[in-house]
Amino acid sequence: MRNYMARLGLNRRAPQKEIRQAIADAMAGTGELHIIRDADSVLSVTVTRAYYERVHLQFDAIHAALPCLGRPGSVDTHHWMDRVVEFATEPPEHPQRGRRQDGPTRQTE
Repeated sequence: MRNYMARLGLNRRAPQKEIRQAIADAMAGTGELHIIRDADSVLSVTVTRAYYERVHLQFDAIHAALPCLGRPGSVDTHHWMDRVVEFATEPPEHPQRGRRQDGPTRQTE
């Protein structure tokens, strides 16, 4: 999932007027137009923005729980480290997927 608000340089609770202005500014630039168009389609419609915000909160909760995956014996079976990478403030440093830190390799796919 892309963090459109961060890409646009906006606070998650930015009003619709600021979002429209940021999208217009980004469209005028030479950035990644396909991502800006995606952001526009998600953030411009009240219902899709509400869904986006709800999912964004879920990703925040998952990101807050990620340190638990670094504990001995933990396995990242759902690849959460990869799924929330764009929401992380720093690049993820995690063990090889599917490998227990204190034991043998386990198939996850």
